[in-house]
Amino acid sequence: MDLVPSVYRFIRLARLILPFLIVMVVVIFEVTLRPMGISSQSFWVHLTFYGLLGPLVTFVTLEWIAQQVLERERAQAALFEANRRLSMVGRVLKRSLSAENLEQALRAIAEELREGLGREVALTLEGVQAASAGFVPAHATLTFPLVGLSGSLEVQLPYPPSPEEREYLEVLAGEVASALGEVRSRTRDLLTLYEVDQALRAEANLEKLLEGLLGRILEWAQAEGGGVMLLDEDHFLQPRIIRGLSLPGHAFLPEGAWARALETPTFVQDDLLALPLREQTPVGLLLVRGDAENLRTRMPFLRFLAAQVTFSVRNAQAYLRAEELALAEERNRIAREIHDGIAQALAFMALKLDLAERLLDTDRKRALAEMAQVRETLRAQIREVRRSIFALRPIDLERYGFLESLRRYSLAFAEQAGFRVRLDLPEQVELSQASELVLFRVLQEALTNAAKYARPGLVQVRLVSLGERGARLEVRDNGKGFAQAIPGGMGGFGLTQMRERVEARGGQFAVESVPGEGTTVRVELPY
Repeated sequence: MDLVPSVYRFIRLARLILPFLIVMVVVIFEVTLRPMGISSQSFWVHLTFYGLLGPLVTFVTLEWIAQQVLERERAQAALFEANRRLSMVGRVLKRSLSAENLEQALRAIAEELREGLGREVALTLEGVQAASAGFVPAHATLTFPLVGLSGSLEVQLPYPPSPEEREYLEVLAGEVASALGEVRSRTRDLLTLYEVDQALRAEANLEKLLEGLLGRILEWAQAEGGGVMLLDEDHFLQPRIIRGLSLPGHAFLPEGAWARALETPTFVQDDLLALPLREQTPVGLLLVRGDAENLRTRMPFLRFLAAQVTFSVRNAQAYLRAEELALAEERNRIAREIHDGIAQALAFMALKLDLAERLLDTDRKRALAEMAQVRETLRAQIREVRRSIFALRPIDLERYGFLESLRRYSLAFAEQAGFRVRLDLPEQVELSQASELVLFRVLQEALTNAAKYARPGLVQVRLVSLGERGARLEVRDNGKGFAQAIPGGMGGFGLTQMRERVEARGGQFAVESVPGEGTTVRVELPY
């Protein structure tokens, strides 16, 4: 590219023409004045002096001006080129920041470099390559490594580059490496967040959950070890998950740096960072062991991950409390049903047997009728006990998954209770473990209530996914129905308990029933 503008050329041309014109003017002037009496000697002195000195001064002056103009225009051209290159680097950084993933960033940067350099380029990083449309491998290619990454920048040049151009391309490769490093780091952060989110959704067991979360956090932080310690009821730090740390295996009272770590991230040892797990009050500590400087640079994201761990611990603790409450309610239900159902039936059968015994000698026919009634009552109670035992059997939601557990339980319960069931389930539904458990309990109690009170021929179970808003469950039977809610008559929860459990999760609960037309239980829960 010719970087020299026309002003310099004009001055260079004037430098050659003006001295000649000056000589011509001097000659014409002297020839014109000679008839006026100027001597021959004076004529040649004037002609020599002005004909040589004037053009020489003019030539030197114009040469100096030309050199100054040339330097200025070269500086302007260099500044323009520098601005162009800086602008290209800025566009590269902008395109990389707007990319959604590493592969897209490689393609965007390669295209931007081709437009900015006017040369075909190719970028390779971690086995992934993105090249401009006209790039030909191994064709007059200059290769520059991407410093700090396992990749390279290849530029096709039809001529050997100048030292300045090579230096610029090396600097450009460094900027590209920096941009791609940011993209890779951002992608790794997003992937870590996704894995943490999936772990929170998929695991109900606190120990397994913490083990999985800790593994992902340590891998992201490039740490050598770590752990999770939780505060117990006596405010002692209890080790729950420890990996690659030499810490006491027993609970201890937090003092000094350990106490400070419950409030703000603190290095409790030279290479051991403790981050607080806390909401309004402390929950425990997340420990990460590694290079101190590396951990300091990763501190903001580590604090965010610590907040995710806190969320998982709180959820798990709430889940355990909900399970304990459900067990207590289940015990109360069993005691109530034994008292109101089986105990009264047994007392009734005992009275009938006493009556049959007294009538056996005097009225054998009536005695046999009384014994037949006892037999039917006994069979009905056996069916009720079996139904209760089936309802109490634990269903492994974690093993089968929520939808498969709904299907299995509904079909098995219907077969046990003697009615048909029609299922309408989506392919997938997005719910937290707590919401899945509440919906499953509602299904259990709705089916139990239908079998116990409604005596239906058909029960329809329909689950509708509401996307980010959660899901809706409907259990509809064609049984007897009722005019108003039967207190305590909805199985394990009862209507009141079911409503409270659903509304505690921020959901909506409704029961519709018409005598002789059946009952519909409808529940809508958020994620």
